[in-house]
Amino acid sequence: MNITNKGGFTLVELMVGTVSAAVLALVFSAVLIFGYKGWTRLKAEADMQADADVAMRKMDYMMRGASNATWTTPTLSLVLTNGATQTFSKSGSNLLCGASTLIANRVGTFSCVVTGSIVAVTLGLVEGAETMEMKYSIFVRN
Repeated sequence: MNITNKGGFTLVELMVGTVSAAVLALVFSAVLIFGYKGWTRLKAEADMQADADVAMRKMDYMMRGASNATWTTPTLSLVLTNGATQTFSKSGSNLLCGASTLIANRVGTFSCVVTGSIVAVTLGLVEGAETMEMKYSIFVRN
């Protein structure tokens, strides 16, 4: 009887190769999913931070020219040194300057505490499942 060695893989070798490829695919997909979730979280945080920065810059600019500030939920009212008034209020998920100028969206909460010439502003932002709370203290000119 003449036995020849035919080329190819045995069943065991094929199974080991398939299991190895499956483990590599699982690890690769887990890394991809973890990276994507981290990227979306960081993007949401960056978007919320940008909205908060724009809103706080606008409020800071207006308060530096104000002689008085009052908080009546959900509106911060400023009396400017020239006698005009300016308001900041939350409408839905938007923070408005005056009646209709949008200065931030994604706003979940907006509150202030006025103590003498200091206004402590708390701005809570929401983007999907991510939330961020920003706290600022702004001085009124008086």
